[in-house]
Parts: sequence; C-alpha cells; structure tokens
Amino acid sequence: MAQGKTRFIRYLVTLSVVALAGYTLVRMFEDYLFQPWTRDGQVRAQVIKITPRVSGPIVELPIHDNQAVRKGELLFRIDPRTYELAVEQARAKLQQAKASAVVALDQAERGRELHRRDKGAISEQALIRKENKLLVADADVEVAEASLHAAILDLEFTEVRAPVDGYVTHLKLRQGTQTVANQPAVALVDAGSFWVHGFFKETQIRNIKPGNKAVVKLMTYPDQPLEGVVDNMGWGIAQQDGSTDADLLPTVNPSFDWIRLAQRIPVRIRLTQVPEGVDLRVGTTASVFVTTE
Repeated sequence: MAQGKTRFIRYLVTLSVVALAGYTLVRMFEDYLFQPWTRDGQVRAQVIKITPRVSGPIVELPIHDNQAVRKGELLFRIDPRTYELAVEQARAKLQQAKASAVVALDQAERGRELHRRDKGAISEQALIRKENKLLVADADVEVAEASLHAAILDLEFTEVRAPVDGYVTHLKLRQGTQTVANQPAVALVDAGSFWVHGFFKETQIRNIKPGNKAVVKLMTYPDQPLEGVVDNMGWGIAQQDGSTDADLLPTVNPSFDWIRLAQRIPVRIRLTQVPEGVDLRVGTTASVFVTTE
C-alpha cells in the first residue's frame, strides 16, 4: 500500500514537472513570437563624405583622427592665393566692363540727341548700332559681376568646415596634401544620426509595427540598456539567386540544404534615450528586444 502511494506521488511529481516545463516552453514560444528579440543588431549612423569644392594643397589642418568637431568648425584650409588672385582679376574685369558700359551709354545718348535735333545728322542704322552696343555693354557688366561672385565663392570654398556636429574618422590627410575638387577627403560621422538596425528573422516580423517600444543592449555596455522605438522595416533584401546571366536567363544555384533558413529583415530602431557615459560607435554589435503588445 505504501509502495503504491509512493509510486503515485512520483508520477504526480513527474507529471507536474513535465506540465511546468511544457507551460514554460509555450510561454517562451509566445514571447518569441509576440516579444521578438535578436542578437543580430548593429549600430549605424550617417557618414558624411566631406568633399572640397576647389582643388589645391592643404595649408592648414587643425583636426586629428577620431576628433569630435562642432558644426561650422574648420576642418582644413586649401591654399587661397590662386583664388585671391582670381577675385582681383574678376574685380578688374568688372571695372573694365563698367567703363565700357559708360562709354556705350554716352555714345547712345549722343546719338539720340543728334537724331532728336536733326534726323539727318545720324542714320537710323547707326543709332540702332549704338543702342545694341549699349545692350552688349550692359550684358558684359552682368557677366563680369557673375564671374566676380563665382571667384568669391571659390575663395570661400578654400575653407572647408563641418556641416554638422560629428566625429572625424579614418583621417588620412596631412598638411601639404593636394586636394581635388569633388573628390571626398574626410569622413565625418554625424553625431545626431545614430540608430540601430536589428536583423530579425522573417518569422518574427509579423507582429512588429512602427511605434513599438524597443530595448537595445550594446555588447560594449551590456549593463546599460538603451530605449528606443521601431521606426520602420525594410521592404526587401538582396536576392541571392535569380540574377540575370549573359544569356538573359536567371542564374539559380543548386541547393543541397535539408533545412530552409529564415531570411533576416532589417528593422530600424530610433533611439529615444541613451544613458550618460554610453558612446555610440558605428558598426558595433547590439541585441534588440521589441515589445509588440
């Protein structure tokens, strides 16, 4: 009798443990579906390629690698002497054009006065030529003014300044380096543009919506969670098979996998609160937890 009772208690305990384990697994699966999380996350930010508008050697370089800079701060200065000379030449040409315009105006006014007093003193064709010369002279003044403005702009472009608050990254410039117009020279990480990309399995994104709260844990600071919200989700990822080959036919590689792996979809997390002392760095690893309820 005692053995039967003991056996019953063992069965009851075993059944209870199995039921508890099953309940725990169900709750974990529900959390996996409705509270999705991933350890495949990355810190991202906008990287601005600082590109000079004019060419020339660098004569001043006050920044150094990995330095924080403020908006409007000088990054480097290009030798301005060539552009200063261009401004002087443009001013001289403007003065010359204005002088020519004064002469043309005087001749046109004289022609009008002669024609008014005596129509035979000057022919209609000669008067028209004088008027046309005045129009050309006025146009030359406008062209000279535009050239002066362009030369002044080029001179201003010799000073390259930070467009935003950010961090100088991977600096390779040195004083004396020859910069080329429209060629990137400095990489600047925008300090106000950080976000986190969480790469969730396609089986997890069904219940994720923009506005859902998110918690981000950086591998660098595992004990300092960051708060955020879901900003948006990607609408597509790169296609591995199906690209067009030389014969305009799709290229499909044979697959020998028995298991179909879920694709990863990028979910953009906008950070709303970053703890003091946490430095965000582009490319660092993060875990992302999204609350969908």
